[in-house]
Amino acid sequence: MNALIRGLTWPIASLLIVGGSHFIAEAAWPSLQALVTAPVVMPLHLVAGAWAGFATVRAGGSFVHGIVAGAVLGLLPVALQLVGFGLILGRPADVVTTAAVFGFFTILWGGVLGSGYAQPSRA
Repeated sequence: MNALIRGLTWPIASLLIVGGSHFIAEAAWPSLQALVTAPVVMPLHLVAGAWAGFATVRAGGSFVHGIVAGAVLGLLPVALQLVGFGLILGRPADVVTTAAVFGFFTILWGGVLGSGYAQPSRA
């Protein structure tokens, strides 16, 4: 558990800042919604997930702990989409649900990649 906390601290803090600024920007300028699309956010999600997985393994966690870190971090875009864009900004439920699932899986996949990369070489 300690490895998860140490590995997730800064990725969570960073995604809260990114997600919060994203929400504020789209609330102020709704036309930004057309620019912030899946190809724009996927690299950010993969990097954030990889950072979480890598940091968790390097903090003493296992490969599975790194994947769990990616799954935990993946809950942040789910909350942003469902609560922020869905409930607060009133976007269509099918659109925010699809974006939430996409965000969760792209961060989870990043967690898998980062966890694998952090494994020590046994060659």
